Amino acid sequence: MCLATVYIDNNGQKEEVMCDVAWIEPGSQGVLLITFLGEKKLFQTRIKSIDLMKGSILLEGEEGDIGDRLELGNGGT
Repeated sequence: MCLATVYIDNNGQKEEVMCDVAWIEPGSQGVLLITFLGEKKLFQTRIKSIDLMKGSILLEGEEGDIGDRLELGNGGT
C-alpha cells in the first residue's frame, strides 16, 4: 500500500502536516488531502514537489499558510 507523508515548506523549514495520505486532490481552493481512514484537510497552497521513492509530498508555504488549513469532516468536501 502506498501512503504518503505531507510536509509544508516554511522558509526552508519542512513541517510534517499529515501522514498516511492516500488521496490528493488539487483544486481552485487549494490541495485537499485525505488519509487512509478518511480524515480530510484542505490546504490553501499548492504542491511544490512529490518524491515517490520516499512517499513524501512537499507543499509550498509562506507565513500564515499553516493557519489557512481547513479540517473537513468525513461527510464531504
